[in-house]
Amino acid sequence: MLGCSVFTLDVGSGTQDFMLFAEKNIRNCPKAILPSPTKLIARRIERVDRDIYLHGYTMGGGAITWAVRRHLERYRVYADERAALTFSDDLEKVREMGVIIGEPDGDVVSIETKDVDMPFFADFISKMGYEMPEKYVIAVQDHGFSPKISNRIFRFRMFERLIKKSPAVESFLFHSSKIPAEFNRMRDAARSVLDYIEGDVYVIDTVFAAIAGCAISAREFPALLVNFGNSHLTAAVVNRDLEIRALLEHHTPVLKRRGENIEGLLERFVEGKIDNEYILKDGGHGCYIEEVLDVRDSVCTGPNAKMANIREADGDPMTVGNLGMLFLLERRNDF
Repeated sequence: MLGCSVFTLDVGSGTQDFMLFAEKNIRNCPKAILPSPTKLIARRIERVDRDIYLHGYTMGGGAITWAVRRHLERYRVYADERAALTFSDDLEKVREMGVIIGEPDGDVVSIETKDVDMPFFADFISKMGYEMPEKYVIAVQDHGFSPKISNRIFRFRMFERLIKKSPAVESFLFHSSKIPAEFNRMRDAARSVLDYIEGDVYVIDTVFAAIAGCAISAREFPALLVNFGNSHLTAAVVNRDLEIRALLEHHTPVLKRRGENIEGLLERFVEGKIDNEYILKDGGHGCYIEEVLDVRDSVCTGPNAKMANIREADGDPMTVGNLGMLFLLERRNDF
């Protein structure tokens, strides 16, 4: 364990998974599985019976996007630019939705958009009798800012570029001062924390937090580590130094709708028989293979893990990402 307390939050489309590493015995650390920020804000929008003004930070879409579309059927929706980027990187497309970008005109209900509600968590931590942590690690899924390029293509290009620069999984954990400019959602997630507290803030994409959590359960390397989420299937082959030697990302709904043989797909990936063009044409994000390794173990996590027919990561499946974040923070050894 680290020599200080660590706040971790894994923000997904369905839940946000909180774990505070503040006890020597990790089993005694507080944790909570809560509805995702996008679901919570969507519920707020649905309860309002007049115009709304969205302001604050760029956050994850999903439920909030559908709530705004429904609200626009009866009322006006205003948004500042940062909040508007939640719906599309191209603000013209946001305007085409019917959202008015700018200050509201008339009586509105103001709703703040953000992936991390620090006032809520600060109160939660205080009521449990803990001091505020010194370090914060936030996981969000960031497709990257790409107003003119398909974000599924852009996201994987970013991953491939980062792997070629530094293949270690911990390289995907960014200190708030070193987040790549293209990851605007990560930057705003960090800012939503730093605008409220003082401390070291790190961010990571949810899929790499999950892959790191799977690495803890791997018994041998090279290993195939898989996060089978509600939106994405992400698979990585890593060596014993936790360097990513191959990476694949596809869309879970596409695979489910087609009744894909997931086990067969992963076998072909490990054998190097799938390339980037195949995954792109198949509706996924991409595939990158630096080298084909003799995989000795396979571990999977995520809400659809059983579909992969692979041994699941040890422990509570809802906190695999939180454990992965702590693991990578320890591996960085930069404090």
